[in-house]
Amino acid sequence: MSDLFEKAASYTEAKNLIGKGDCLIAGISGGADSVCLLFLLCGLRERLGIEIRVVHVNHGIRREADEDARFVEKLCERLGVSCRVVKKVVPALAEMWGMSEEEAGRRVRYEAFYAEAEQAGKEKGLADERIKIAVAHNMNDNAETVLFRMFRGSGIKGLAGIPALREGRYAIVRPLLFAGREEIEEYLRNRNEGWVNDCTNELDIYARNRIRHNILPEAERVASGAVKHINEVAGMMAETEDLLSALTGECFDRCVEVAGKGNNITVKIDIKEFSKLHIALKKRVAHRCLKEVSGGGRDLGALQVEQILELAEREGNRSIDIARGIAAVREYGFVAIRTKMLAGESGSNGDPEGQKQGINNKTYGRSADEDNPVKGRIKIERYALSELVSKDKDFLRKLGDEANVNKYTKWLDCDKIDGHIEMRKRCSGDYFMISRPGGGFGKKSLKAYLIDCKVPAAARDNIPVVACKDKCLWLVGYRISDDIKVTEETKEVYKVTYEKES
Repeated sequence: MSDLFEKAASYTEAKNLIGKGDCLIAGISGGADSVCLLFLLCGLRERLGIEIRVVHVNHGIRREADEDARFVEKLCERLGVSCRVVKKVVPALAEMWGMSEEEAGRRVRYEAFYAEAEQAGKEKGLADERIKIAVAHNMNDNAETVLFRMFRGSGIKGLAGIPALREGRYAIVRPLLFAGREEIEEYLRNRNEGWVNDCTNELDIYARNRIRHNILPEAERVASGAVKHINEVAGMMAETEDLLSALTGECFDRCVEVAGKGNNITVKIDIKEFSKLHIALKKRVAHRCLKEVSGGGRDLGALQVEQILELAEREGNRSIDIARGIAAVREYGFVAIRTKMLAGESGSNGDPEGQKQGINNKTYGRSADEDNPVKGRIKIERYALSELVSKDKDFLRKLGDEANVNKYTKWLDCDKIDGHIEMRKRCSGDYFMISRPGGGFGKKSLKAYLIDCKVPAAARDNIPVVACKDKCLWLVGYRISDDIKVTEETKEVYKVTYEKES
């Protein structure tokens, strides 16, 4: 056994990444890092009695991608490891999802990993905690991540870098996070093992590649060992984040009262207790309050936190709009933060590592704009598609037949909705996703659609819009966005019903 293997074994044990008898879903691209990971896992297979299942994702970007898949398949065959190849056209998916190819590729990979983990659990009867997803991030990847987040203005949690272990339904483990890229490649050369090179890694079209090719080499020239030092700083940031997180929890419990549940949450900050906190803890408590109300705090950052702090510090009862759908009011010694919208409880669709919850919950929602609302309300119910099909095998066919008949009930694909659902009036910038003749989707403004439908200008503001951010999911009485339609691949669905006011 090599020094690298022994270091990996010690690192894995110290971080409690892999237990005896675990099932490891290994993401193997064929690059040096992932090939090294596979050999190390195979070495641990005998020591720990683990099972290894390889997943290789072909992103449909490079002509050589099929050759990479064959390389991984042959390597797995030689090592006696099962291998599943998943092929997706990431550029098309990136356009459809409205994100970069990097983000779409990551989402596709983790969806494939989770699918294989779920399959392994069913086949082996293993508890979720016995199934781990192993990926090959190394010390250089961590340094790139820390710098990338720092350039974008991340806080302490972001500067902590990539964790060796990320808890979840299926834990994500990174047994190679301690090793540098050069050490990994040297390990493979000493074993006379090859790997494939992804030519897109050599292009500076991606932000991380520019950091990898330009910034880190210069950093090493300025101070030898820069990558190692960045990783050490990230470790200190992780420890600091753990401490501050614990303190924040204590302060939150002391200063804040939470009422309601789901999307009907109100938090009340006791100004007297809040004023005793250090400024760093005030900001963290305020941000946690925003997360409680918004269902995660997405797109809520330093600006909104400062608004909460200013409201708490200035005398007099008054209110402010924090963000669309969220308001804060100072009254009687408290700052109350509450949502102005009621929405369906979507899962963690923006992060492929999140876990969905809450099938079959029912939520009622009125207009998000309380000062000038549209009439009526929506009822949102969530179901597993398999449950609906088991009750009616013709469910999907009937759904297609009824699409243009039932104007006040629509079925939407949960996984294709990234954020809260709200009912409101139309807003500038609202759009649909429309199917293109050659495949994929393109944007069409809601304004253009209303003009095409010859809806009088005076009537347009009276039509309820069921939306997620600027995306029109459903123009009530008319159509839904094409990209959220329920298909055979759908796993979970929202049944959204518009109910007129009596």
